[in-house]
Amino acid sequence: GYNGMSQCMHAFVREHIVRGAFKNKVRPVLLNSWEAAYFDINERNLLALAKKAKEAGVELFVMDDGWFGERNDDAHSLGDWEVNEKKLPGGLAGLGRKIKALGLDFGIWVEPEMVNVNSHLYQAHPDWTIEIPGKPHAEGRNQRILDLTRTEVQDYIIETMTKVFSSAEISYVKWDMNRTFTDYYSGALPPERQGEVAHRYVLGLYRCMRELTARFPDILFEGCSAGGNRFDLGILSYFPQIWASDDTDALCRAEIQTGYSYGYPMSVVSAHVSACPNHQTLRVTPLETRFAVAAFGICGYECNFCDLSREDFAAVKAQIALYKQWREVLQKGRFYRGRTFGEGAHESVLSQSVGNQMEWTCVSEDQTRAVGMLMQKLVVPNTQYHSYQAKGLKPDARYHFYNRSLKYNIKDFGDLVNTVSPVHIRQDSLALDLIARFKKMDGEIEDCHAAGDMLMYHGVKLKQAFGGTGYNNEVRYFQDFAARMYFMEEEKEHADSGEAEEKER
Repeated sequence: GYNGMSQCMHAFVREHIVRGAFKNKVRPVLLNSWEAAYFDINERNLLALAKKAKEAGVELFVMDDGWFGERNDDAHSLGDWEVNEKKLPGGLAGLGRKIKALGLDFGIWVEPEMVNVNSHLYQAHPDWTIEIPGKPHAEGRNQRILDLTRTEVQDYIIETMTKVFSSAEISYVKWDMNRTFTDYYSGALPPERQGEVAHRYVLGLYRCMRELTARFPDILFEGCSAGGNRFDLGILSYFPQIWASDDTDALCRAEIQTGYSYGYPMSVVSAHVSACPNHQTLRVTPLETRFAVAAFGICGYECNFCDLSREDFAAVKAQIALYKQWREVLQKGRFYRGRTFGEGAHESVLSQSVGNQMEWTCVSEDQTRAVGMLMQKLVVPNTQYHSYQAKGLKPDARYHFYNRSLKYNIKDFGDLVNTVSPVHIRQDSLALDLIARFKKMDGEIEDCHAAGDMLMYHGVKLKQAFGGTGYNNEVRYFQDFAARMYFMEEEKEHADSGEAEEKER
């Protein structure tokens, strides 16, 4: 089946494509500064963000765009890889030392293949770009592509990036490429050989990657091309992980990551929890859903921890602690797709619930631990009863199946609060704000013990979702775009008794 074929491909990628020091290492939890600061960065704000990251349990702090040249927007300074000392008085080395002193590793963002017209590099070498002579250039994100078919351009990238990467104690590099490849033409090739440009460009890129990863074997490199536009085995041969998409909306990401899973293991798919409303779609999704989706990849965060409410920050801290407990399973385990959003889409005219749910399961190699996830797009009336079906467990083993104990904001229940309140409480009132600070609604508890074959073939009938008939801790609060993570652990007593019986036989 498709899961079996995907798992063969996952094993191939892990064993024969990914290489270097990070081949078998678990990946760190990171916080990236992009959605927190965009180009408006300075050392004070970065350190404040890093301190909150450390408090939350983050292991790696990444400074994204805006640290070099006159890079205050996307129209300037690409190609000029000199630190802006007004923003970072101590340079990369000074900031890196301060980040390390907090107990975090330090990473940076670069976009070596690109150049802005408003840059010293372009002024010195206008012939180094991919553009068709005498034709208007199809500008993308205010930048142009350097001509990597040229050996001198490759040399420039290799030597410039070597200078940057060796200037501080850098543990991680995000290598970006943020525009569509157009205007295929190299001034270094005669007209009859212009058909070679795309191929020669990639060979030049591979040379840069090969040389730099050899010079800096201990740096964790992450590929990126406006997200996942260049997510392929060639890049993975040099960089052990790739940013899945610049679209961090959890609903979109669930489908994106499902698509990747047909050919790529989750251990190479970088996924972040970002702010809401989402910066790409303006969709609002629950924080726990954003975490559940990101946790099945290489989990990181891309939001402003300094601006989070006390409640949300506590939730993030708990998420990171949980992820670390299950990281080995989620990054190295065997990944299974269950139901998918696209499943049965042609039948949607018959039932709103078809294709409305998605299931993932990740199982440790020894099948003793597993993590599951159930997500839905929209609430559909009169479909309160859902089930989760595990995959990949030992049929005869006995497992403890459970979820996390969560609490919910009473504001999420709207005017229904007045059905239980002795006094009328107006929505958006100070009274409701005060009550919400001290009164949380308990989430449902799933806790059972069952054989692996029962969990896989029958599944777990989950607590009834809210359906307008009252709420208590036996009711599942499962709103639009909701998700739940479930955990399965083989029970040692049962495993030990099974081994004893096997020895007797």
